[in-house]
Amino acid sequence: MEIPFAKLIDAPELLTEARELGKLDAPAILRLRKRWPADIVGQAVDLLKARQKAHAKFGDLADTMLADAVGVEQASSLDVARHKARRFAEAEVPCVVDLCCGIGGDTMALADVAKVIAVDRDFRRAWMARHNVQQLTGHRIPTAAADVTTLDLQQLNARGGAFHFDPERRQHGRRAHRYADLEPGPDFIDHLLENCEAGAIKLGPGVELEDLPPGEVELIQRGSTLVQAVLWLGRLARGENGSRTATKLMRDEAVGVSFAGQPNLSIPIDQPRRYLLAVEPAIERAGLMGALCRSVRAGAIRPALGLLTSKALIESPWLTPFELLETMPWRSGKVKAWLRAHDAGIIEVKTRGGAVDPNPIQQKLRGQGTRPYTLHILRLERQIMCFITQRLA
Repeated sequence: MEIPFAKLIDAPELLTEARELGKLDAPAILRLRKRWPADIVGQAVDLLKARQKAHAKFGDLADTMLADAVGVEQASSLDVARHKARRFAEAEVPCVVDLCCGIGGDTMALADVAKVIAVDRDFRRAWMARHNVQQLTGHRIPTAAADVTTLDLQQLNARGGAFHFDPERRQHGRRAHRYADLEPGPDFIDHLLENCEAGAIKLGPGVELEDLPPGEVELIQRGSTLVQAVLWLGRLARGENGSRTATKLMRDEAVGVSFAGQPNLSIPIDQPRRYLLAVEPAIERAGLMGALCRSVRAGAIRPALGLLTSKALIESPWLTPFELLETMPWRSGKVKAWLRAHDAGIIEVKTRGGAVDPNPIQQKLRGQGTRPYTLHILRLERQIMCFITQRLA
């Protein structure tokens, strides 16, 4: 088998020259082909485009990675991978087999806390993972190109080890959200659970949570975006069986924040009060709105609108506060008149369930004043209401 990017390893000058060109458009590629063979130029362009894409997940480390664009899309970002690896470390797991390792996003973090074996059925990806782990962490790890369903994992369990498993979540080019559509699927996962007492299964944040095997489900949010769900099993799971955890990671913080509880508790309803509090998506997706309401002692305007309300300002990493200034039925003319009378400048519109199209409304209502406002335009029963607020620091 041909080692991916093998020719590039012997031609570092090409990568340097291509990188210095900046934008790798058709004229730039043509210029490179005047000095280098077309196949090597194609490899260089593919690698540099993958590295550019990888910067959002791996920062400057991406500049020395071996990766392809699809592999980057599928990989855990380094901060997410390190967050998960900390749980393996806290459980004192001595060894981990990383199944379907891809380009090694999770493998790199796991190699810092345990002995790791990386396995992927794609020879190229397994080779990339080994290179990336050694290049970026200094750890030399064994890798294997193999069908993970054929592995004997009983020795792993006997040594007190655990698995990390990243099944394929696409079918015919589209994301699969059903547990039954994972590949390898439920039968293999049952086999894993029979042979290993501890592990983690990496899933998409849109997976149908109610269909998953018993364990702890963690929803991970990076910045304001949901990026991953993890099913923790055996001694890696925390809390009572069936509990869920929401985690928020910020790029400028070394450690994120987590909130755990039982899902789908009843959500107390309250009328809009002085403050509206927007709930982070990881809490909602994990079904922890009811648990959060109990924790902060606040009610929600409606169960599915993602807004709590309170007389007093509540400080929580899971809530973005807004001061409620005015409530009125949604009529653009009436709302615009209020905004004009109150020195409105930039307008932000938040909505749910397609109640309105926010983009044209933001442009239409923007004023010449200095004060920014956030409008929450929401359907309450049969009427669309507008909550005029100001975002608080």
